[in-house]
Amino acid sequence: MYSLPELNRVMPLDYPRHKLVDWSPAHYLMCDLNEFDEDIASHHDDYLSILSSYASAGIAYTGIGEGKVYAMFGVFEYWKGSAEAWLIPSKHIGRKTISFHRTALQFFELAAQQMQIKRLQFTIHSQNVQALKWAERCYFEYEGTMRRYGPDGKDYKIYSRLF
Repeated sequence: MYSLPELNRVMPLDYPRHKLVDWSPAHYLMCDLNEFDEDIASHHDDYLSILSSYASAGIAYTGIGEGKVYAMFGVFEYWKGSAEAWLIPSKHIGRKTISFHRTALQFFELAAQQMQIKRLQFTIHSQNVQALKWAERCYFEYEGTMRRYGPDGKDYKIYSRLF
């Protein structure tokens, strides 16, 4: 994958004020989660260890600036060519919506190229309307519903993008 200086150079954030950094568990602890993600985290005994396992299984970054975490995200491979993307936005993501969206689009392209991904997918809580709309704006296609899939017993929708 690209180095952080390379990522920050090609990503449309206003570096150096706002930038991508390697994900750290400390970022989760300093992140102001929105109500939806707070609820999801509450259904896990140790959500931080789950995020740490995602990060260690692939690549993970944090969008940060002005002392605030805007989002934590990454990609991990299931097997060669097939990967899952994850994202945890903070309450502050609304301040960076356009630049974050552009950054995400660029990131998906770079990750697919560097990791030789043919299929990238999201699993999204069926009640997370903002995330469902965002997945479609990122050119992911709805594939189906996984019933009672989540830790809260709710349905999740799967979206994929082929490269």
